Amino acid sequence: MKLGVLSRPLVIAHRGDVESAPENTLEAFRAAAEKGADGVELDVRLSMDGHVVVMHDRHVDRTTSGRGPVGRLTLAQLKELDAGSWYDARFNGARVPTLEEVLEEMPKGFLLDVELKVRGWGVMALASRVASVIKRHDRMDSTLVASFNPMALFAMRKLEPRIPRGYIWSAHHPYPISHRWLSPLAKAQWMNPDHRTMTPRMLAHFHRHGKLALAWDQDMHESKGWPNPGIDGVVTDSVSAALRWRDGAATPAPLRPDRSH
Repeated sequence: MKLGVLSRPLVIAHRGDVESAPENTLEAFRAAAEKGADGVELDVRLSMDGHVVVMHDRHVDRTTSGRGPVGRLTLAQLKELDAGSWYDARFNGARVPTLEEVLEEMPKGFLLDVELKVRGWGVMALASRVASVIKRHDRMDSTLVASFNPMALFAMRKLEPRIPRGYIWSAHHPYPISHRWLSPLAKAQWMNPDHRTMTPRMLAHFHRHGKLALAWDQDMHESKGWPNPGIDGVVTDSVSAALRWRDGAATPAPLRPDRSH
């Protein structure tokens, strides 16, 4: 499957299939693929020695056996950490993966939504290394690079404009959608809002301008339905519910191809 050439709305597993395995691990990404998700969302940061590692939080404390900021640990130190026991003893020994390992592990047609977790002076370094890994694995057709930070997307656009970009926002984030003056920097092909901020009028506006909308609705059980008719995809913690809603719903509105590269 290629981004921008869609036959149905996408179901993207937020940090992998977290219903079945610990977040942002290869185990969770494999589980998402086995369950039938179209792809996974994952978060990346740089280790102290410049490797692109998969980790949501700035510190490793919540999801590993270690302590401290990701950026102050080398890849070797990160690989020593247990990233699974906090979830269930069955996952004792799960490790913090690199983006390189994810690209090697997941099938080439499986979609990856890579969120850049970065602010300040680290923007260019992370964007550069992520672009390099994606190009080396020839995954530009099936990888979306997204961020709340429009400067990170601006850096990606300058480094490798062929990699699709997604602009994430919510009403309560430091880079909310109301800051319209930042959006032109990113020139994102995908708009990735919190589903609670998405309106039919907003969705129609995006589609008129050739952009696709990938809403994040982390708990599909709570929302009790597909977030918005005509949406191009959803990022969710509730993959099973999202697949049931998507595949059991009426035929969605036609999807617009991505022509804004």
